[in-house]
This record gives sequence, C-alpha cells and structure tokens, in this order.
Amino acid sequence: MPFNLITMDRAENLRRIKEASRLPKTKKVYKIPKKSVKKLKQEAEEKTVANKGGGSELDRWFQSRRKEMTGICAHCGEKSSKQQDQWYRASIAHLLPKRLFKSIATHPLNWVELCFWEKNCHANFDNNTLDIIEMNCYDLMIERFIAMYPDIDPKEHKYIPDALLQYVKNETDI
Repeated sequence: MPFNLITMDRAENLRRIKEASRLPKTKKVYKIPKKSVKKLKQEAEEKTVANKGGGSELDRWFQSRRKEMTGICAHCGEKSSKQQDQWYRASIAHLLPKRLFKSIATHPLNWVELCFWEKNCHANFDNNTLDIIEMNCYDLMIERFIAMYPDIDPKEHKYIPDALLQYVKNETDI
C-alpha cells in the first residue's frame, strides 16, 4: 500500500473520531434487578419442593405450630388467627426473631401464640411496644428460652435481650 493511502486512512479515522466526540453521548441505563439471580433460583427450588408437597422448612414449621395453637392469645386472652387459613401465621410470634437467630428460627419452642387482629399483641411484641417482662406469658417464654438456649449459635448470643440473658446467667450460677 502506498504511503499516501495509509496517511489518508489515519487522517480519515481521526476526523471520524473528532466528529463522534462532538455528538451528544448516550446515557447508559443501569437496571437494578428487584431480586438477584441467586435469590430467584432459590425461590424456584423452594417452589418446586412446595409443589411436591414438602414446602420449605419454615412452612413446615408454621404448619406444625398451628397444630399446637389453642386459638387464644397467650398475653391478652383474645382470639388468635388459628382458624384462618390465610392468616394463622400472624398469630405465631417468634420468641427470638428468625432474622437474627437463624440457628433456632425453626426450633419447635421458638414461638408463642399472640393475637394479631384484636389487640395486635404480636406486632406490639415485635416492635418492643410490649416488653417481655410485662407480658402475661413471661413464664412460658422464659421456660422455652431456657430449653432453647443450648441450641443457639454462640455467634448469635449478642442479640439475646438483656432480660433473657440475665435470667440465663442467674440460672447457670445457681
């Protein structure tokens, strides 16, 4: 190739690059997925297991707790949601929150029956509006907590409420 053609090619390329730089730049559109690929895959697996009759471990846990429910709130004595197929889970309150205590999230004793629609004891308990010590079912909660304590992962001990932790320390000192 003659020298002039190579130089003209370069000059042409430079001219195109300069022209392109004057054009307005297109904005990149970033799309944040609502759920990660990993989460979608996990949900799909859980769905197939649920369709086969197994359900997730938490689903099976809730169904087992429903069989143990009395239909009465352990704190105020009002009616719970035991008979409502769609809402019975709302009356099953975890003593220790499942998001913090993954090791005992589905422990058979990590629950208490609290009303949801009447006086909303469940939400009040979860939001710390009702203090554990003030609850009418405090003795039951302590009894269940003491039985569960050995199963709690030591990494999760920092999340145990002071009232319960204090009680455990006092019990082990005796």
